[in-house]
Amino acid sequence: MLIFRVVTFPIKTLMLFMSFPNEKEERDGRMLLNSVPGIGPVLVSRLMERFGDNPWEIISAKRSELKQVLGVGDQIVDSLGSAISSDWLDKEKAKLDHLGAKFVHGNGLPEFLTELPDPPIGLYCLGEIPALPCLSIVGTRVPSLYGKKLARKFASELASSGICIVSGMARGIDSEAHWGALEAGGKTIAFMGSGMDVIYPPENLELYRKIQNSGAVLSEFPLGRRADRRTFPMRNRLVAGVSLGVLVVESAKSGGSMITAKFAAEQGRTVFAVPGRVDQPESQGCLDLLRDGATLVRNTNDILEELSPMLGNSKFSDQLTPSSSPKDLSDLDKDEQAIMKVLTSGEILGSEKLQEITKIPLPKITPAITMLEIRGLVTMRPDGKYEAT
Repeated sequence: MLIFRVVTFPIKTLMLFMSFPNEKEERDGRMLLNSVPGIGPVLVSRLMERFGDNPWEIISAKRSELKQVLGVGDQIVDSLGSAISSDWLDKEKAKLDHLGAKFVHGNGLPEFLTELPDPPIGLYCLGEIPALPCLSIVGTRVPSLYGKKLARKFASELASSGICIVSGMARGIDSEAHWGALEAGGKTIAFMGSGMDVIYPPENLELYRKIQNSGAVLSEFPLGRRADRRTFPMRNRLVAGVSLGVLVVESAKSGGSMITAKFAAEQGRTVFAVPGRVDQPESQGCLDLLRDGATLVRNTNDILEELSPMLGNSKFSDQLTPSSSPKDLSDLDKDEQAIMKVLTSGEILGSEKLQEITKIPLPKITPAITMLEIRGLVTMRPDGKYEAT
């Protein structure tokens, strides 16, 4: 009967096989399991259940014992044997130390992730995971200017209200969400679809550095792992799973944002969606979500009001502060301020009349008014004219 080669480990390591490891030893065992091709979160959960939550028991198990676990075949057994007989673990820990990062697991993980049916074996972590309620903001990588502005404003206002903003550090809506939280002085978490030392997209290097100082960059994948079609869905399940809900700002009918929303619904999280124009491709995903029962979002308070009952008497409930419309117009852009100046004087006007008075080009009037509607500052009457609320 074949027993795995573990002779390259020190004698003291072999002794660990006979008892439950301490925290450091368990971390090492989980890192090692996490590196084995073909062993994902679901299979690790089965192995942990079979071998008493002790990763070293799995590593030292006989071939015949491992193959009794559903999903373990010769290829995985061979991969495990190859992994534990290498010096990969020492090299990986040295790289982690060089990055100033760590590998967290168990109680070090956000509580919601440990409740998933396929929780991560552990997470590579750069920075500190905020002890705050989380909301994920996701969307297309090629958003409209309107979508970018919305994502940043929602993130900024929610972060100011005590919510940690979560996203995937991708181009487009993800990046805008992270920047919005940072600009508000809030906390944000980025889940990467690659090893945390593989910064993608490369132009987000500055964002990557700022996030680790105001939250955490997290990855389920070993260092050096490149993103691929398999890693992104795995990343998306964590983006959804760590949060109370997922806000989709702009999305086509398919893609990563819709996958994240699907994970959120399956995990019992609240799915929020921002309505968009029916003739715009980047709005179709959100419109589909709203048709299927997602919560429509007009402003930040729509989200906070929905989240508050979920928090109940939890340790987070007293950290949320209502997000109110600004008392002045200082945080609006120039076009929005000009429109509000006209409407707050008591005028009730249509787009063309507003254009005539403010001298703002008509193509800029519509997105500016829409933004003011989203924030609850302006409402459209049945006759198509606008008035301040």
